[in-house]
Amino acid sequence: MRAPISRLLGLGTAAVVAGAITFGSGPAVGVTATDPGTATPTPSAPAPSSPTQPATTATTAPGTTAPETAAEPPAPESTDPAAAPSGVDQLSIAEMDRTGNHTMGAGIAAHAGASHVTTASPDALAVGGASAQAFSAASAARAGGPPPGRVQGFDISAWQPSVNFLQAYRNGARFVYVKATEGTSYVSSTYKQQYATAKQRNLYRGGYVYAQPSQASGAATANYFFKHGGQWSKDGKTLPPLLDIEYGSAAQGTCYGKSWSSMRSWIKDFNRTVVAKTGRYPAIYTTTDWWKRCTNNSNQFSKNPLFVAIYPVKNFTTPGTLGRSWSKWTFWQWAASGTLPGDQDVYRNDITYLKRFASRTS
Repeated sequence: MRAPISRLLGLGTAAVVAGAITFGSGPAVGVTATDPGTATPTPSAPAPSSPTQPATTATTAPGTTAPETAAEPPAPESTDPAAAPSGVDQLSIAEMDRTGNHTMGAGIAAHAGASHVTTASPDALAVGGASAQAFSAASAARAGGPPPGRVQGFDISAWQPSVNFLQAYRNGARFVYVKATEGTSYVSSTYKQQYATAKQRNLYRGGYVYAQPSQASGAATANYFFKHGGQWSKDGKTLPPLLDIEYGSAAQGTCYGKSWSSMRSWIKDFNRTVVAKTGRYPAIYTTTDWWKRCTNNSNQFSKNPLFVAIYPVKNFTTPGTLGRSWSKWTFWQWAASGTLPGDQDVYRNDITYLKRFASRTS
């Protein structure tokens, strides 16, 4: 899962973020008036030129593209120290497309015209290790977040191979989503270790799958997730599996060549498989704009917890307009980097409600 705007544009500076597109309450690109399955896919806009975007060198993507293949050591692309702040890494979206290993939100960033996704270590950011509860709405806006009064968390993948979960907990994190698989062709080499360590550090945790609807059916995608490490257990510490579904690449098309009805059917197919395995409906990570474009703003998925992606944030009390399936959001990815590893997320209520949410069995 990775990337709306400060991640969305793949850049970490406030000056660049100020001109970025916001998905959810007012997408810069209008909602399509025709069924995407009958329209010609429009390639993503060319990547914006920016003095803060460093030149990069290709690297081997973290994880494996199949469980039988030996994994290369995970390593994000190198950066030009003169062009990027200390602690900042630039991850090439083209490399993610080539290897079939995307961070959460990479498709959102590409759709916005970015060529890279930026990750930053906490000490590279302006905000210190303060918890969300310590910020008022006004101070959060001045400091750049986090949204006040929410439980903090983050999401990671093999592109963050060395996560200090203990420090993340000390900095206020109480939950994490970890990438397990992508489509039916990629398995994260770091998933099992990250998933187990998160529990050891008293974090509520869940696994996520990056959807590739043009690659396989929803059921096949879910079964691949479960076969290769994805799991759910009734231990009171496990979040429901998460479906990361976002914009396809320029070659695939925004909606992966699927019509509104076929996309809705694909998600239902994924749903049925997860519910049959776990008894719980999977959470759905997406943007309101994508939901409108690719499901015709469907209202058929209200049982799925919503993990909405939107930033930069001007109003830290709400992520804005949601897709018609939801009257409220459950998780909100509000930034691409901050005091925690990976993307910066929040749960909508306090820790008592998060505990109840994780303890649910349906």
